[in-house]
Amino acid sequence: MNSFWNGKRRYVALLLFLAGVFVALVVPPVIPFIQLAGENLPAGYDIPFTDIRITNTLVAAVIVWVLLLLFIVYIARRRPSDGSEVPPGGFYNMFEALYEGLMGFIGGIAGGAHFRLIFNMFMTIFLIVLLSNWMSLIPGVDTVGFIHPHVKEKFDADTGEYKVITTDGFEIYQGFLGISYVNGQCDWISPADEAAADAAALAAADAAALAAQQEQLEDAAYARYQAAHVAHGDDDHADETSDDHGEDSHGEEVVEPSTTSAAYDEVLAARVAEKQARADRGCYTGVAPAPWQDGYSGDKDAKKEPIPLHPDPSSEDAKRVPWVVLPLVRVASTDLNMTLTIAIISVVMTQYIGFKALGIGYLTKFFNFGTLFKSPLGGIDVAVGLLELIGDFAKILSFSFRLLGAMFAGAILLFVMSFLVPILPWPFFILEFFVGAIQALVFALLTAIFMNLATISHHHDDDHADEH
Repeated sequence: MNSFWNGKRRYVALLLFLAGVFVALVVPPVIPFIQLAGENLPAGYDIPFTDIRITNTLVAAVIVWVLLLLFIVYIARRRPSDGSEVPPGGFYNMFEALYEGLMGFIGGIAGGAHFRLIFNMFMTIFLIVLLSNWMSLIPGVDTVGFIHPHVKEKFDADTGEYKVITTDGFEIYQGFLGISYVNGQCDWISPADEAAADAAALAAADAAALAAQQEQLEDAAYARYQAAHVAHGDDDHADETSDDHGEDSHGEEVVEPSTTSAAYDEVLAARVAEKQARADRGCYTGVAPAPWQDGYSGDKDAKKEPIPLHPDPSSEDAKRVPWVVLPLVRVASTDLNMTLTIAIISVVMTQYIGFKALGIGYLTKFFNFGTLFKSPLGGIDVAVGLLELIGDFAKILSFSFRLLGAMFAGAILLFVMSFLVPILPWPFFILEFFVGAIQALVFALLTAIFMNLATISHHHDDDHADEH
């Protein structure tokens, strides 16, 4: 271990750590727009010779397959040609130890005539899912890509036309080499939302002033009530003071304008401070002068043009819409298409090996009518077989959603923690490292177990019982 960190490696690790801290401090972190389905890349990124748009999860899946092919070539080139050759050190030795350990482990579960097919399926699924899961740990995945205006078209039944409406998103700015960046410190605020917030602040200020006025009236009435009791006594003048208190509560009190004005101004000052804080962060939305400030223009200068659907990021129209990051690469195992595909392959291969091992008799696992009229428990065998059939279809759902849920939740955890603690999210990356490995092992191991069970005849136990 000590020799591994000797020499240049320690300086490379330190340089990478400092680079990570620098980027985290200079570039504001952004939480990508989160959705379950894979995002389509912009126009022009189609599958060759088709009109099917490429998704960022498909890009990740292609990268996984390329890495897997390169990995196979590497192992084949490093593998000793015969038993007399000394194996090379480093990564190859580690992978060989892992491979032999997994082979022995699966051999103890599914040893027999079909071991090679079961192990090959296990190892293939394990490597594909493992590489897909670990892609979330690579810098740039889910964070580098295209900036996309977060708007959508909605049909207006009154006009019979489609109009563009805005949703949530962030502001953008032009950075190094004219590249557009999403400003994670400034969420985009529409003029309508800003006007609504200003109106809410005015209403809150009026309410605060009214509350301050009411409090003054109540304090003055209580002071008169106390003074009357002290001057005349409680017993002799209870009725009189009670009448005086009632009269004082309803009027002829002098309210200090400075107090109500202070309560009114305090609420409005908080709203102005909120706008100024956004302006100090470099935001360009939500910073317009409020109705009670100098420079307020109201609706006179409001733009009446329709909201642009595909504005140029470097134009002024870019400020009129919210923006989100459309990642170029997104972890493939966070897309249901990928997890569902592997789940279907797993279940299909389970049925294939069952027919290969047992022939047409494999169907008796699901349709066991042989004992229906021979035994009082024959109906139970039929019901169990139908439950087995339903269970095989349910495996598709359990396989796909287990992996999808774990990896999708892990990706969101990395987004949020990198946003909240941009300098030190390392514990969560380590957690995701082990979660990705465990999920890959669980998926592949369950496939191997189900394939092995499919090769075992259900009549074996009955025949064995008849012998005794």
